[in-house]
Order: sequence, then structure tokens, then C-alpha cells
Amino acid sequence: MIAFVRGRLALTGADNAVVDVGGVGYRVLIPDSTRRHLPQTGHEVQLFTSLQVREDAMTLYGFLTEEEYALFELLLTVTQIGPRVALGVLSASSAGEFRRAVAFNDITALTRLPGIGKKTAQRLVLELKDKLGSVTPPAAVALGAGGAPAPADAWDEAVEALVGLGYSRAEAMVALERARPGLAENAPAAELVRGALRQMARA
Repeated sequence: MIAFVRGRLALTGADNAVVDVGGVGYRVLIPDSTRRHLPQTGHEVQLFTSLQVREDAMTLYGFLTEEEYALFELLLTVTQIGPRVALGVLSASSAGEFRRAVAFNDITALTRLPGIGKKTAQRLVLELKDKLGSVTPPAAVALGAGGAPAPADAWDEAVEALVGLGYSRAEAMVALERARPGLAENAPAAELVRGALRQMARA
């Protein structure tokens, strides 16, 4: 019903933002991933929104990117996953990190997310594994510096090397993703591994 709101950012809270659209303030619940990247108060902002209607309330959820919005909507299709839990997932994990945990059946990583127990984690894998390709690029296509595609062979080799060192595939993928901005676009596998290990050491 309300695809997005665009206007002046009037207020921000721990889990919400108020967007002034033509003199009307829309309070939108947001994940941490969106809150961290909001502009300063008074600047224009656009949030992709999902309106959830219950008998006693109408609540607007907002996201800076279409990717976050798409994952939120997809999470709501999972049995016993409501808006609050879906928002918590996006607050604790990027869309890419979540997709990789599901793709690699990493139940341990999923149960670290707020509101997600072992049975719910298993349900997420069962119900979403075949659907998440529409949310983020395939895992074989890693991103290089500046968002450019990095060689898949080097990325896959780095993942296997990290798995050989005792890390899970999901942990390896997350660390590589975090190391990506500081690496050259065509970085070899060895450099990718070193960057990922530096990220893990900081965790």
C-alpha cells in the first residue's frame, strides 16, 4: 500500500525514524542496518516501506535499500516469523550474511540471531534456501573493491582455505565480505585469506 516514503528526516530513535512528508510525520520502524546509514536530521531520506496491519495496529517498517526490504518481506513468508523477529534479523545481520548462513545450512550462525532458536533456524533453511537467490547475488559471484565483481575462483579458493583452517563456510564468507573494501579488485586468494583473518582477529 505504501511502497516508500520520501521527505525530511525529522527524528531518529533506537529503532525508528520519523520522516516529514509534506508536514505529516511518518514514524517508521527500522533495523540497525538502516539506522546506521541514515543522513543527518533535517536532510532528505527515502525509505522503502512495508505496512503491516493487525486488528489493533498499523505499523510501517522501513529500509534504505530494496535488498533489505526484499529480505524482510521474504522472512515474513516463513512460518512463525513476524515483523519484529524479521526486523531483529536485519539488525543483527546483513542481507548477504544471512543468505550465506542459509545457503550453507549454518544453523549455529542462524541461532545467534535474536529470536531464532534451533527449530526456527532449521525452518528458515528449509523454507528459504531455494528462494534467497532473488535477494542477493549468487555466492559464487563475490564482490571486489568498489562493488565490482571479484574473480570467483580466487574467492572460492579463499573460502576453502579458511574452512581448512577450521572456520565454517558462513564465517569465512562473512569475514571475506568485511575484508572486501580494503582489498584490490583482482586480489589473489592468499591476499583474500589474509584480509579475512585480520577481520576475524578484530572480532
